[in-house]
Amino acid sequence: MPQNLQDIALAPAKATSPEAYFKLQVRAWTRFDPSKADLIDIARAVEAGTAFVSAIEVARVVEGINEVDDPDVREQFETLAAAERILRRLEQLPEAVRDKLRVALGNDETGERVAS
Repeated sequence: MPQNLQDIALAPAKATSPEAYFKLQVRAWTRFDPSKADLIDIARAVEAGTAFVSAIEVARVVEGINEVDDPDVREQFETLAAAERILRRLEQLPEAVRDKLRVALGNDETGERVAS
């Protein structure tokens, strides 16, 4: 049985553009009920040896964000791309907008200051 993700045989990779998106199917076994677990909890279980990934398959490859067929996932990718564009051009934003961003990013859900 594979001990880590590097040991799992993946399908041969074709040349893809940097704009490609990959839909994965992951098969795993766990020693706990994963139905209420977050993905990070499952990943930690794999690291701890209480879960094992047995296969990772690329189910679909698309060549752009507009081809991602799940609207929620597409929106998450779009939001992340927008945030990355803002970060690359942060100093070009008006000072008032930068201040609003600092305030928004400086508070977590409980209103406490987070390290920046």
